[in-house]
Amino acid sequence: MMIKINEIVNPNQLLELVKKAEIEGERIIIEKEGKGKVAIINYAELEYLEALEDARDSELLRQAVEESKGQPSITFDELLEEFGLTIKDLTSGDEDE
Repeated sequence: MMIKINEIVNPNQLLELVKKAEIEGERIIIEKEGKGKVAIINYAELEYLEALEDARDSELLRQAVEESKGQPSITFDELLEEFGLTIKDLTSGDEDE
């Protein structure tokens, strides 16, 4: 089942909705102007969705590897050199200054 609610939810109602998702497996959709913005699902469903994503990513990788067989390839360092970049160029700004 799915419950749709407006974005204005009081804290007590939100806790009740979270419990419904956790215990009863309800899917809660919080909407703004009639459009879904946030979903609350139980952890088992999240794990299932992540497993589906992993399977899809694995299939896409398998397809890419298959398509690239016999094609010329370059290393990451060669790619950086082709674009005139270094690892430092890619990581600059990551440190607290």
